[in-house]
Amino acid sequence: MILVSEITLILLSIIVPTILFRFMLEPDKPDLDQRKEVDQVRIKMVQYAMDQMDKIYIPNKIRKQLEFDLRAQVNQTSLKDFIKEIKHTAKQKELPDDVKGFRAAVYRQERNYLGRISQQEREYRHGFLVLYREILIAEVIFLGDEEID
Repeated sequence: MILVSEITLILLSIIVPTILFRFMLEPDKPDLDQRKEVDQVRIKMVQYAMDQMDKIYIPNKIRKQLEFDLRAQVNQTSLKDFIKEIKHTAKQKELPDDVKGFRAAVYRQERNYLGRISQQEREYRHGFLVLYREILIAEVIFLGDEEID
């Protein structure tokens, strides 16, 4: 008798939540929809950073590098541009301090934008967090962890 009651309890604890959760919980967004939304946010984030760059003085040489980096985030660069940028980067031993400062400002703008958007769009929060982490990783790679504020 005890065995039958235990089996019944176990089965009910599996079946009841399965049926109830179907009606109680919102269905997950398909990964494809989430990916499209995150890609749209990435494009808007890059555009926002470019708009913010236009508002401050940045030397032309540095501006071109930053614009290339931003366009590369949304795959808007050509192979020719990529090779040119690699050659230029290979010649430099380390990023000059002024380039680091401007690059840090651009990354900060991207992070600020993502922070604001993630508060508004709760359903894709995981995708925004992934994008935010990508920005932080890029920042650490380019600037080192002591430059991040």
